[in-house]
Amino acid sequence: MDQNQVNVQLFEKGIECLGPWVNNREELNKKFAEAKPFPNVELENFFKPEIAEALYSAFPKVTDDHKWVHYNNPIEKKFALTDFSKLPQFKELFALLQTDDFVNLIKKISGIENLENDPHLHGAGLHQHIPGGKLDIHLDYSIHSVTGKERRVNLIIYFTKDWKEDYGGAIELWNEDFTQCEKKLTPCFNTAMLFRTSDVSYHGLPLPIKCPDDNSRKSIAIYYVSDPRPDLENIRYKAQFRPLPNQPVNDKLEQLYRIREKRIITKDDLETIYPNWETDGNGHW
Repeated sequence: MDQNQVNVQLFEKGIECLGPWVNNREELNKKFAEAKPFPNVELENFFKPEIAEALYSAFPKVTDDHKWVHYNNPIEKKFALTDFSKLPQFKELFALLQTDDFVNLIKKISGIENLENDPHLHGAGLHQHIPGGKLDIHLDYSIHSVTGKERRVNLIIYFTKDWKEDYGGAIELWNEDFTQCEKKLTPCFNTAMLFRTSDVSYHGLPLPIKCPDDNSRKSIAIYYVSDPRPDLENIRYKAQFRPLPNQPVNDKLEQLYRIREKRIITKDDLETIYPNWETDGNGHW
């Protein structure tokens, strides 16, 4: 199947392009509700094989002519892409993931009946981590900065091939006290993770990836929202990152964590606050 054909199939067949997991909604709902350290579930064979292969083939490299945003600092080292003007396959994919049929699937699995899509795709898109890439453990924003909706669940779909566990890059789910990781999921091809976002849903990939230069950790992320719950207390308009419990934190790094709670860290921030950060990681970046 070529790239033009996958556009048509995603558009015309809707959720029929998804794997057999769509027929196990009650079982997945039970696993989601009972999972530790907070509600989550793995969705294997997320797409039918031909769809997954076509999307993998179309997944752009960070060196391709696309508007990749490069986050490069001690807290997060990744590439993100939300401009799909040259990637019709992914434009159609995100359209599918926002249809009523698909959102209804996520409602059934998560048990959140008032779940909605986010037409702004705020924070969503294609994500890629090359060797050395990382993303510190964090809590996601709780309130959408445009719509005022509450972020409720994350869906992350992996398009990584030929990945070995010793490369790292597994998504880590940490306990409420932030004392230990209780679950890891290696970013295997055509596997997804759905998880609840809340004031205790600590997650990330906190140590640098060690894959070969010709490979990378590839994923697609999309988030679903609802009207804010009445008992919501911790309002976050940006993600709140934390160092690992055993990680040394100097004053310069602490300043960057505080900045990141309010906005993206800039090159000027790094040059002013922590000019030697790249050689000061001690294995943490």
